[in-house]
Amino acid sequence: MLEGDHKQEEDKKDKIVVSKVKSQKVEFIGTTDKQEEDKKDKIVVSKVKSQEVEFIGTTDESHLLNLPFDVLETIMAFSVGVEYMNFRASCKLCYLLAPIIQWSNQTASKRLQLEAYSLVSPWLMVFGKHTITLIDPMFGDKYFIKTPRELELIVELHIHCSRYGWLLMEKYLGPFFFFNPFTSDTRMLPEPPYLDSFDFSAPPTSPDCIVVGFTSHSECHVHILFVGRESSWRKYALDSNVRDLYRFPAFYGGDVYALSNGKGVDVFKGLGVIDHNWEWKGVLDEVPISSCTSKAQHFLVKCGHEYKCDQHLILVIVGEFGESVEVFIPNKNAGKCEKIDDIGRHMIYIGDKTCLCMEAKTPKMENKIYFPRLHSEKVVFYSLETRKFHTFNGGNISESFTDFSGTINHVPHNAWIEPAWS
Repeated sequence: MLEGDHKQEEDKKDKIVVSKVKSQKVEFIGTTDKQEEDKKDKIVVSKVKSQEVEFIGTTDESHLLNLPFDVLETIMAFSVGVEYMNFRASCKLCYLLAPIIQWSNQTASKRLQLEAYSLVSPWLMVFGKHTITLIDPMFGDKYFIKTPRELELIVELHIHCSRYGWLLMEKYLGPFFFFNPFTSDTRMLPEPPYLDSFDFSAPPTSPDCIVVGFTSHSECHVHILFVGRESSWRKYALDSNVRDLYRFPAFYGGDVYALSNGKGVDVFKGLGVIDHNWEWKGVLDEVPISSCTSKAQHFLVKCGHEYKCDQHLILVIVGEFGESVEVFIPNKNAGKCEKIDDIGRHMIYIGDKTCLCMEAKTPKMENKIYFPRLHSEKVVFYSLETRKFHTFNGGNISESFTDFSGTINHVPHNAWIEPAWS
């Protein structure tokens, strides 16, 4: 919600006070790797008008058309998501041959078992007035989706959270909703009061989807919605003297962890369990002192594969100008953080509202922290091995620099997103 545009007074009848326990249908246009002229091969890029749709691709016919039709049909049947999109973008005839697929319908969903094969990383999404741009951080490919007409006024949009291929969004003086840019599916939600930060536990298509929100601007600090089960937000007040600003909330089972004022980490145990008496505790009283020479930015990251990882929370501290990047793991027993020098096979994605951590699918992606910044139109990452920032060039590490100088950050309309066609 946008501050000042909604009621900030809560119904005191519904208020529950909790005290803290001290303890330790869219169409992809094409890809930009085919949109720059290759002078060696003399590939000419042009826009081709066909059947009242605009196609961006090469004027040459694809060599795929030399294959027997039954082989071509098999390729199309086993292509999903990115592969199918690239097939359609390879030439005009392939574009006409392969029909548009609405990945959200039941027939198409049978092919989505191959979706994991398509992706080695989340994409950096930049929400534009007419086009949603998706950037592959490893290969540098750019994909485009036409922005839905009702979302073209991007100055009115606010992205609160991104997980599972869905965006939790809000329009100025308008609705609060989930949006899947890959299927154009929208799920409306009851309107909450102004809240500072959000997270959700599962895709909105799941019966287990829960949305949690925090605010320091009203008497009720915690709001939770059991999507699909209840039509209104539950609200809870913490101690009357508490005005903590909670950021980067993260579900872990039925518990919710959150970064408190950038100074510590709290847990709301059992908050995500319906009809359960939950408990508010401090996990870390304070975060470690960083070596940043500019303003320190704190990011609480949830590991996305808890069943493979004993450590489900990671704290990343980054200097505002990128001169320092440090990684810590909370030691809940000792009530403090321990600095680590590498994250092994993990890869971390830092965002303004949502951070992601997952196991790398390829060794080139591991032990790196990816930022929503571009350098020479490529995604910037920090290598914990080299202690420097780099970009990928065709899957190989290329440029090297020591801070954020010369990089571009598309705020506020960017987010990391895990493509989901269902």
